[in-house]
Amino acid sequence: MANTLNAPIIGIDRGASCTDFAVIESDALIEIFSIENRDWQSIRTVYERLISKYQTRHIVFSGSAAGMPGAMKKASTIIAEIDAIGFGGAVLSDCNECVVVSMGTGSAIVHFANNSAEHLGGSGIGGGTIKGLSTLICGLDNPSQIEALALKGDAAKLNLTISDLGYEQISFLGADMTASNFADLKSQKIEDQAAAILDLVGETVGIIASICARSVNCRDRIVMVGKVAQNQFIRQVLNLVGKLYQTSFIFPENPGYATVYGAAVKYRHDMLKNKNPSGRSAQ
Repeated sequence: MANTLNAPIIGIDRGASCTDFAVIESDALIEIFSIENRDWQSIRTVYERLISKYQTRHIVFSGSAAGMPGAMKKASTIIAEIDAIGFGGAVLSDCNECVVVSMGTGSAIVHFANNSAEHLGGSGIGGGTIKGLSTLICGLDNPSQIEALALKGDAAKLNLTISDLGYEQISFLGADMTASNFADLKSQKIEDQAAAILDLVGETVGIIASICARSVNCRDRIVMVGKVAQNQFIRQVLNLVGKLYQTSFIFPENPGYATVYGAAVKYRHDMLKNKNPSGRSAQ
């Protein structure tokens, strides 16, 4: 098996809803995929197949390691999820310093600078919220269906807006901005309901992220990662929040695999650092 700095690295990220896998070689993603399972038998089956395919001992893991089989745990290097989020978002967006927002089942916000990640905050609002509310309100739990419906809907038909209160604006908020989510139920159309759900999630996470980014003077580099960051309606809402809070959101390619990719990148960064304590790059 290969055991060099340039050997493939297999990354595994066990989240609350699914498990992501990535293989990188010289910081390049050469294979990525997810399974909608987080049981260890399913994970181990994929893990063993990838080891056989790539013939490597470099295995990194992030996410929930509770109950991990002993053999896997012994063979894997555990990367803190905050580090994985930070490195993943920074590398995917090609930013030396940024705020990375991981929108998974919930949302985590990380400041990345000087090859180090700091947890700024987060929220329980995320993909899990979308799935739960969509099931309760719309009778659907498929994220793609909810996204498609929302793009045809109007969240303002369920939200109370500034104009509904009789104002042309309040502070820097325009007349069409949300004063209260789900406070004025003028429609029972499923597309409007879907739009209101995604609007609630996008606004909440976007505002929290903007406040965090402003606190570390990084308002123009908010990198959105996680599977929810692929949602086009959510992106529209985030860009609107950015205009209001004078912040900028970045949407890199493959945002759903940022954490597992970041775990592998962090691992390789540490290997290079240990190989060359002086900080000079290894050849």
